Amino acid sequence: MPYKTSRSTMTIRTTICHILKGNQILLKFGSRSISKGKWNGPGGKIEGDETPEQNAIREVYEETGLRVNSMTYHGTLKFYMNGTKDLTILNYLFSTRDFDGNPRSSEEGEVKWFDISKLPYEKMFPDDKYWINIMLSGQIFDAEFYLDKSNTQVLDNKIIIKE
Repeated sequence: MPYKTSRSTMTIRTTICHILKGNQILLKFGSRSISKGKWNGPGGKIEGDETPEQNAIREVYEETGLRVNSMTYHGTLKFYMNGTKDLTILNYLFSTRDFDGNPRSSEEGEVKWFDISKLPYEKMFPDDKYWINIMLSGQIFDAEFYLDKSNTQVLDNKIIIKE
């Protein structure tokens, strides 16, 4: 299912914070907005004067009930959507294995643990297959994804691993 963004050239700043436990990753099946119908890590739009770190911690709590104690920053994901060369979304990517609580679903969507070797890529965003394993290896990187007009296919991408 294609997802839409506004035609404005204003860049939306967001976060994703993947929750990891052993060989599992916690994903949320989005119930609204850009994530509707997709498995994705918890995250969302940065509000007001929030830092990306503050946003990721808040979004994880709101969407899963988990309290993040510390996170690893992995870099940025830049999305050029709707078949344009305009930067639509600038995402700050985090992960954590240091959290408290038991995950619970919310109005944002159902949460579920997945074995890392059996991710549901067919129901995830089309760019995920390019970078999730890099993130899982603990590396820091910046990535760019150019999506088609329906935002369902990656037309081009560039991933730069940082030292």
